[in-house]
Amino acid sequence: MGRGKRPQLVESRPGTPRRSAAGRLDSYFGPQPPTTQGGDDSSDMASSASSPEYSLPDLGAATQRIERLLADMPTRADIQSLVAEVREKLQQDIAEVRGEVSIMDTRLTRLEQVANTPHEAAITGSLQHSEVWRRIDDLDNRSRRQNLRIRGVPEEVSDAHIYLPGLFNHLLGSERVTAADLPRAHRALRPPPTSSTMPPRDLICFFADFSLKEAIYLKARACRTWSYDGGTIEIFYDISPTTLQARRALRPVTQALSEAQIPYRWGYPFSLSARVDNVAHLLRTPSDVPRFTAALGLPDVRVPDWEMFSLPGQGREMAPRPRRSRSRRRHLVAPVPQEDGAL
Repeated sequence: MGRGKRPQLVESRPGTPRRSAAGRLDSYFGPQPPTTQGGDDSSDMASSASSPEYSLPDLGAATQRIERLLADMPTRADIQSLVAEVREKLQQDIAEVRGEVSIMDTRLTRLEQVANTPHEAAITGSLQHSEVWRRIDDLDNRSRRQNLRIRGVPEEVSDAHIYLPGLFNHLLGSERVTAADLPRAHRALRPPPTSSTMPPRDLICFFADFSLKEAIYLKARACRTWSYDGGTIEIFYDISPTTLQARRALRPVTQALSEAQIPYRWGYPFSLSARVDNVAHLLRTPSDVPRFTAALGLPDVRVPDWEMFSLPGQGREMAPRPRRSRSRRRHLVAPVPQEDGAL
């Protein structure tokens, strides 16, 4: 056997023991390596590689954020309180709606009751219509209070401001009336006569002085007709067409009063009054006629309903009067309280 070479023993150098990989929390519990001064990049890289990904301060901040989020979240008590508040609000709204429905039901019931009693509703409507008619008629008569209507003046008379002062001074027996006392004077608003047999249109004049107008009318009542300048003159109060229509409708009643020698008077708003045995009887509406004639012992007469504005001999309602411009309106004044039964 040959002599072989002795195996060379390789001397092993002492080295550092092998360490396992460091955990994330080892840096907090193990010894801290000394910090080296200087710019050794290899030592910085080694230290950064062994540093933990999260630190305790970061975990504390995250915990606080989570706690704040949990604190802002509504609790069960909050949700129950919110539901109770919504329920209470809904109950209030429903109560208001129920109250309004109850009121509407009451009004509807009343309307049904009125609809089921047409006779009573007709009576109520008739009373309201009569009152409206009286108010309108009274307003129209008030606008004519300082007017006089002169009937019988020939159509040839063209200047009323010259003719009328002479007529009134003739009645009064003095030169008291001048043209300045008559701011307005005109013919009645109807077509002029087309033949000599037709009566002339009335003259209507407005007096600036009410006392002068009353003095002339009281003097004119001494005689029904007056002769002046070749004409037969009559003087009346200027009253509304609806009042004239009502007086024409009551002509059978006034004729019966005259035959019975019972004095009567017209009133404003429209009425007819008579006195027997010191007891006054008043007629205001068409429904008062039977009671009025029975109380005075007059024969029963039938008169048309003058409050329906019916034209004589026609079964239609009177068309409304055309509205005049502001410059042509008469002065708004009130009528005298009473007038005799001349018409």
